[in-house]
Amino acid sequence: MRNSPPTLLVIEDAQDEAILVGYAARRCHPGLQVRITHDGFDGAAYLAGIPPYDDRSTNPLPDLVILDLFMPNVDGFAVLKWIGKQPALADLPVVVLTSSGNPADETRARWLGASVVFRKPGDLDELGEVVREIVQTYIPAGAMIDAFMDRLG
Repeated sequence: MRNSPPTLLVIEDAQDEAILVGYAARRCHPGLQVRITHDGFDGAAYLAGIPPYDDRSTNPLPDLVILDLFMPNVDGFAVLKWIGKQPALADLPVVVLTSSGNPADETRARWLGASVVFRKPGDLDELGEVVREIVQTYIPAGAMIDAFMDRLG
């Protein structure tokens, strides 16, 4: 059994979109821990467990990453490339959620190790459905039950 609820890391520079993704994820998996970083540099720092993300009791290693591709400074492609070089993250599912409709971006993201690439829908209800599909695919319902039972003692 798990000692803590599953964790989702959202790496997204648009704060409103990151909050919406987190909200939608928690709606389909109540108790899911959602952590948000607003650029690729902080996302990689979180995954590496370096300051200010070095306390794993506060910033647990995620069970799933939802990653934007186009962010200032360090973009999602660079994050995917970095994750691919980290043996400890080899099994970490990384789902790209991007506004890009360019097939070359999807191909490149998949080549760099993205589990799957979704295009961000413009409609809030559709975004919620996409996030629900992602979370239910990559975070099994049993993980939530285990976390709930652990809290009961």
